Parts: sequence; C-alpha cells; structure tokens
Amino acid sequence: MESPVQDHWPRTVRIEQIKQETPLIHSFWFKDEKLQAARPGQFSMVWVPGIDEVPMSVLAIHGRAETGVVIKKGGDVSLSLFEKKSGDKLWLRGPYGRPFDPGPYNKLLLVGGGTGLVPLISLLGHISDREVTLVTGARTAAELLFREWLVHESERHDFKLFFATDDGTFGIKNQVPKVAEEVMKKEKFEAVFTCGPEPMMKQVYDLAVSRKCHVQASLERVFKCGVGICAACVIGPYLVCKDGPVFTDHELAQMSEFGSTHRDLSGKKVPLMPGH
Repeated sequence: MESPVQDHWPRTVRIEQIKQETPLIHSFWFKDEKLQAARPGQFSMVWVPGIDEVPMSVLAIHGRAETGVVIKKGGDVSLSLFEKKSGDKLWLRGPYGRPFDPGPYNKLLLVGGGTGLVPLISLLGHISDREVTLVTGARTAAELLFREWLVHESERHDFKLFFATDDGTFGIKNQVPKVAEEVMKKEKFEAVFTCGPEPMMKQVYDLAVSRKCHVQASLERVFKCGVGICAACVIGPYLVCKDGPVFTDHELAQMSEFGSTHRDLSGKKVPLMPGH
C-alpha cells in the first residue's frame, strides 16, 4: 500500500491516443486505474516538468478503457502538451476534489460551455436512468466540443440535447444561458448541473434559484497544490480544490466573488473577463 505522501507523487502514464476535437482543443487518452475510478467532476493535477502543474477535469466514459483529459491551447502547459505524440509520457496525480452528486433528483438539466462540458459528459454515464436535458454551446460550429458523440449518445440513451452557437452556424443562434432559460421556461427541473465560463454559470445559477431549483456548479480557480494547502484557490469560506470544485446552491450563495472576481497568481482579486 502506498503511503499518504506517495499518493500525491506524480505518476507516469503513456499516451495511448491524441485526438483533435476542435481547432484549439485536443483530448489525451491514457490508462490509469486511479483516474478511471474518478467520479464526475473530480480533477487531476497534470505536470509538465520544468514548466508547471495544472488541474484538468477527468474524462471517464463508460465502456472506454482509457481515461482522458481535454486541453485547450493557450498557456505554457497546453503549448507543451500540444507538442506531444502518442507513446509519449504524461505525469499526473489525483483524482482530487468533490464531484457532482445527482442525489435523489430525477429530472435534470445539464448546462456546459467550452471545456466545462468535460465533467458533464462523465456525469452522463451515471444518470442514464434519469430524465436528462443537456444544453451546450460555443461561438461557432467548429468549436462545439464532442458534437457528433453527443448526438449519437442522445439518440442511444434518449436524452434531450440543445446546441447553441453565437453565430448560428449550428443549433440555436444564441448564447448558452439564453437557451437554458428558454428550456427552463418550458419545463420544470429538479436540479441543474453546470460547468463552464463562470459568468455563464452565474446566469444559470440565478435562473435556477429564481425557480427554486437545486444547483451544483463546478468552479475553476488557480490551483497550486490541489490538496488544500496553499489556499491559492480560496473563494468565500471555501477552498475550491478541497471543498469543491463542485459546490451547491447553498454554498454558492456564500461566495460574493462568484461570477464577478477571481484571484490572479499573486492572490490579488481581479474582475472576471467575459468567457472566463
């Protein structure tokens, strides 16, 4: 049995497959028993030696032997990872954090934006016996994540699926929160699960609360340790890496920063920009 310290050492996995999902997003697939057992919404710390270590949502799809992380091209870590090929190594630890909990709720609305769709896809495999509606979107059709897979799965498992694009090149021409609002006007849901840009989630949260609907949202903050030591991810009375990243409506109500500010690498509060 590994010691508690060893449990947090980065372990090496070999990349089995790299797939370009959109022009700026790649999925990386590998075999790892610990992450394969991750619950929807948990994350892994992915380390690139000499550059940095960053949190990534774990993508575990039922029936697939490999586990994945989905990475958008942007910072130094992603640029380094985008140079990797099948057969190369990744270093990671985890899973960490509190996952989504579907609880006793039967009629569920899932709302995702960008790579925030990843933990919701993992969640889909755990709620196939419930009445599910999923709303997701992007700026254009080319940026819609896992579009073909979602269409196939919605037909296979009989859940409702709505795509939104800002430019109307696929699905409904509108932003995700507006489409979610229209869906909520037509149907009454017991619970809403959301992950994506925080301004988007704040709008979804407000809509759900106004309808007295239970909400769980997965937040993103600066993670340096991933285990609740450094406090870089503090928001209100909580540490996102340890107490979250998934929080309930009751907990979100205690966070004055939710939807408005976050902390930069120095810990200073700065305004959230649109799309973040």
